Amino acid sequence: MKTREWLMTEKSLLDEDVDSFDDLSPQERENLKLVITELKGWATQDVDLVLSVMAKDGVYYDITGEPAVGHDGIREFGRGWVDAVPNFEPYIEAFVVQGNKVVNMGRIRGTMKSEFFGMPATGKRFDCQYCQFALIESGKIRYVRDHWNFVDMFHQLGWDCAELNKK
Repeated sequence: MKTREWLMTEKSLLDEDVDSFDDLSPQERENLKLVITELKGWATQDVDLVLSVMAKDGVYYDITGEPAVGHDGIREFGRGWVDAVPNFEPYIEAFVVQGNKVVNMGRIRGTMKSEFFGMPATGKRFDCQYCQFALIESGKIRYVRDHWNFVDMFHQLGWDCAELNKK
């Protein structure tokens, strides 16, 4: 079986009603709603929706670059992603919620239509494994760390991973 043919779910959990996660406390459900809103922002290329649930001084750390800090930094980071991959789609297979911590895992997909943080547009699609950790404080996402298989993505796009260190 090929890696991309195996998924834990028949449809992305982003399509599920948050209230269907009935094993969560009311506060955990609210924390999950924040993360689902953030993920739907990425799925609809709406950076303002992402920012609506981020703390003003929040940190968004994608492992391939420097952390984006505050709304201005996160907006710049987000515009870079959605401009480069206008059909970006997170496909969520699982959530783990414990108190003010929310983890989700699945796949990210899209087509590299324009320059991506110094790497050239290829017009090629990618589909790679992904996992995100979010920390919630005072009703906002304070910290996000995204882990994704960038080596697989670079390979699919025809990029040399060594170029990432030169950017």
